[in-house]
Amino acid sequence: MSQFQKKVYIVHGDQASPNDHWFPWLGQQIQHSGHVARRLILPDANTPNFQNWQHALGLQMPQLDQDSIVVAHSLGCLASLHFLTKALSEKQIKGLILVAGFKDKLTALPELDGFIRQAKLDMAILQKQIATRVLFFSCDDPYVSPPKAVLLGHYINAQMQEVNHAGHFMRSDGFEECKEVWDVLHPLLVH
Repeated sequence: MSQFQKKVYIVHGDQASPNDHWFPWLGQQIQHSGHVARRLILPDANTPNFQNWQHALGLQMPQLDQDSIVVAHSLGCLASLHFLTKALSEKQIKGLILVAGFKDKLTALPELDGFIRQAKLDMAILQKQIATRVLFFSCDDPYVSPPKAVLLGHYINAQMQEVNHAGHFMRSDGFEECKEVWDVLHPLLVH
């Protein structure tokens, strides 16, 4: 691996897999630009278990460093933030891009309350140890209302970008590609 090669970890959310939505497309963009894309697999995504997801993240992101970037969607954002709070007490990563992220309970998805309650985030670690933090949200997301997303954005002091009429950024919302994410990610890969 050349010293300039970045590693990008793509973390899906609940009811999804690494092959859903815009994840395969983003993985291809990353690899075409000469970097490493890892689309993580989280077990039982239809009935997510907090501890099992943390274990899976630990196995698939064992060595984070200053050339590591995490891109996460939906519940994968919260799972990643909890994981990074623990993993980054001593080290830094290059970037974190969250799509439809949140940290508080969602009215539309009460079945996730138990999962959400277990996530413990450390604002100071997440702000200090992640060089670039970006959060995308949509005005018409049926699950994550803009105020919920913005709350998380403020908490980790992220750059926030609203994407009009993107829904929950899923394939069914027209997102087989997500150029907005690539536009933010690509400069991080170059420098």
